[in-house]
Amino acid sequence: MKILIIQKKFMGDVLVTSTILPLLKKKYPNSEISFLLEEKHAQILIGNPYIDHFLFFSSDGPSKTLSELNQHKFDLVIDLYSKIETAIITFFSGAKTRIGFFKKYTQFFYNHAVKRSTKVKSKNTTLGIEHRLQMLEPLGIPFQEIFPKVYIQEDELKNAHQILSEKGLSSTDNLIMISTFGSSDEKTYPVEYMAELLEYIAHYKPAAKILCNYLPSQKELFETLYSKLSEEAKTSIVKNFDTKNLREFAAVTSLCKCLIGNEGGATNVSKSLGIPTFTIFSPHIRKSDWAWTSKPELDKFLHITDFVPDSKKYTDFKPTFLKNDLEDFLDHTIG
Repeated sequence: MKILIIQKKFMGDVLVTSTILPLLKKKYPNSEISFLLEEKHAQILIGNPYIDHFLFFSSDGPSKTLSELNQHKFDLVIDLYSKIETAIITFFSGAKTRIGFFKKYTQFFYNHAVKRSTKVKSKNTTLGIEHRLQMLEPLGIPFQEIFPKVYIQEDELKNAHQILSEKGLSSTDNLIMISTFGSSDEKTYPVEYMAELLEYIAHYKPAAKILCNYLPSQKELFETLYSKLSEEAKTSIVKNFDTKNLREFAAVTSLCKCLIGNEGGATNVSKSLGIPTFTIFSPHIRKSDWAWTSKPELDKFLHITDFVPDSKKYTDFKPTFLKNDLEDFLDHTIG
């Protein structure tokens, strides 16, 4: 059987989508699974043993993409993106079984249009994962707890050790990775508040070395953050730390004691590596969608509504609200 999985973009969505792959292989052990996505997001899936082929959306448009797909003669297509473009691709793929999310304007392109559940079966998986797993129900694959996994290659791990060594560090140090900023302003904990959290972490005993991860475009914002820190806190920050790409970031994170910071790609990678993760949620992101964890005894997820029930403002999310949970998290990860 030839199976095509479609999830066009966004690293977190691609990563969470990968949860269905081992279940498909278990149901169809002799299947050949292809994954269609934008090429720039494929790096998060490198090394995944359940993917036989990566296929990419053509820059020449859906017709070109479909032309290339039809050469594979797929038997089953699962469209987790489920927008007009991918619904059309799914319909004209020639696959006998076509599964996608139910939407009024795309349901006719699938012979199994799945309606998203509004209730979680497990608080550990959350709706972010469970909506993906629902796509397997038409195939007779029942729900089970399963979590995304990032696979670090041996050469990547060796390179991560080298990156640390160049900074005078090793994996035996108390290394803390910081998801310093979100992917947008609305997903970024206020800079002055993040500075206070870094002060808490820097003054925690035993001492830790803090690696601040951020995008190249956020370097100026990081300099602003750094300028707000005390001289004592600055000594804990590994200045000019950088990773060249997502794979390097993941490999270095795999050597850290924990990750702390803004919800997004970094926190999803950290959890997928099995690294204890302290996540600060943006007011407009629901914990019920993305607070999944395979380590519920360690991971922590905090949202402004945990403290100010009716608030939708990041400015209400004072660092003092997070301090007790943060110290408890540090006690269990580096204490």
